[in-house]
Amino acid sequence: MAADRSTSPTPGGRTRSPHEDSGTRLFGRRSHGAPKRRLSRAQRKAQRQSTSTELVPFGQQQENAPARPQPRASISNKLTQLYWNASLAMHRFQNRPPKTRTAKIVVVVPAHNEEGTIAGVLQALLAQTRRPERIVVVADNCTDKTVEIARRFGRRVTVIETVGNRDRKVGALRMAWQQYVAYGYDYMLGVDADTILSPDSLEALEDELEASPKVGGIMARYTFDPDLGQSKWARLLVRMQRLEFASWTIDILHRKRNTYVLGGQATLFRVSALQQIVDEERRLSPWDPEAQVEDMELTWMLSARDWETKVSAQARAYAGPMLTIRSLWAQRRKWDEGMIRLLLGSKIGATTMYPWRVQLKNGIQAVTRVLLVLLLTTSLVIGAFEWNWIWIAPPALAAILNFKHARKTPGHTKLDLFLAGTLVMVEIYLWFRLLCWVTSWATVVVGIRRDGWARQYKAEGLPAGQTMIAQGEVV
Repeated sequence: MAADRSTSPTPGGRTRSPHEDSGTRLFGRRSHGAPKRRLSRAQRKAQRQSTSTELVPFGQQQENAPARPQPRASISNKLTQLYWNASLAMHRFQNRPPKTRTAKIVVVVPAHNEEGTIAGVLQALLAQTRRPERIVVVADNCTDKTVEIARRFGRRVTVIETVGNRDRKVGALRMAWQQYVAYGYDYMLGVDADTILSPDSLEALEDELEASPKVGGIMARYTFDPDLGQSKWARLLVRMQRLEFASWTIDILHRKRNTYVLGGQATLFRVSALQQIVDEERRLSPWDPEAQVEDMELTWMLSARDWETKVSAQARAYAGPMLTIRSLWAQRRKWDEGMIRLLLGSKIGATTMYPWRVQLKNGIQAVTRVLLVLLLTTSLVIGAFEWNWIWIAPPALAAILNFKHARKTPGHTKLDLFLAGTLVMVEIYLWFRLLCWVTSWATVVVGIRRDGWARQYKAEGLPAGQTMIAQGEVV
């Protein structure tokens, strides 16, 4: 007979039910030394990571943690947050620390018999948004009331006088350099005694110079005020000069504002760059008294030492124009002859490449116009002239270009646009400039050397003090 599987005997004769046996195994054997279930390698690794005491960065915990759904911000919360951000930005702007300028600027104004303009120049300098530490007026052999007018400004302006100076503007600049500029100043602003600066010019020049330590000097963009002319002819001549310099400035802007001449009208120099020229060239001052265009020669000296020379992007200055043909002729002859002699005495390189291009451009313009006149005259004389509409293209393009330049002239008027667009007065003025340029080349080639400053003073009707000193008539 088969044994009953529902019960099993016990040592005491008592039968044990299957449920009791399983219960014993469940609560008895496993609770007292029952073998543990073997874990896989991945489970053991997870267990070690969960029980490890190693420090975990907060960012890593965030990355390992499952992403929690973020509650969507309401429009009111976004507006509130935007308001507080704007308030914080405004608070920081209003309570920002004041910007302190540590650089010191000295302004040098060389003046020779400038009683009619010196007061306006000094008033414009004193009205600058960035006031210079010192303004020095160098009265160079003045025979008028320039010194008296400059001293009316009191302690705000330092006035010094030259005695027996034969080097004219360079001599005046040298005196200011030796007495003031070379001692404790970071920047020097050279301003002509007939140039009016706009109120923010000095501040703009300083900001641009500080923004680039490679710049040795930066010049303000200058133009002319047509209202300075006392007659219609004088005002027309000023407008032509305005258009000429507007074209020159636009050309310089296309060259990333790099200029081959830092004009003496209004230029801010880095004194350390000027001092380098004095030391290496063994000069008494940065300016060469032998050069008729001392500002151009100085610019080339800076460029040769890897200093950048720039035209300002913002600063404006209004220079004194020439009001007569005679004075304009004398001034441009001085400029042209000085530039030609400087080119012939310098090596061809990166510094002189653009000035040589200007000379080549003037030569092409002069030759083409002379040939045009000769061919037109010859064809009319022999009766071979026949009109062709294609000939209208060059004048039309020139008129469009001049109109564009006139529109970019500061303070331009309808008359400026009309003169540029009709091309007649512009072409006459260009013929005048080319004639001046050709005469200057002829003078240099022949070997004639005259005093350009004396001719300009005489043409402008200034007293002959400078000329008499240069000729040895006054000691």
